[in-house]
Amino acid sequence: MNKLIKIAKKSSFNGSYSGSEDIELFGKFDGSLIVKNLFIKKSGIFNGAVSAENIFVEGIITADIETESLHLKSTGIVDGDVFYRNIIIDYGGILKSQMVQNMSKMDNLVRLNKKL
Repeated sequence: MNKLIKIAKKSSFNGSYSGSEDIELFGKFDGSLIVKNLFIKKSGIFNGAVSAENIFVEGIITADIETESLHLKSTGIVDGDVFYRNIIIDYGGILKSQMVQNMSKMDNLVRLNKKL
């Protein structure tokens, strides 16, 4: 089991973090983040850029996202460019983005272009 870092509801973090831990965000995070799993809880607010294997959004994320799997819960809001392999949007979840790209399709295009 991965270590879990919790950012409390009344806490905020500014800066960059990279690690193999999971983060549960109840408070606010401004900056860049690279982690295994990111859980943005209902009270959580994330601004910046994030790369994670799995991202679960119940709160608000305004960021460019790169992920294997994005799960946007009914209370969640995602605003930013999203690059993903799998995406689930629950009824009520809000996705505001000018770019939503499935990386699997991008991988196929790269392989096709290399053959040409």
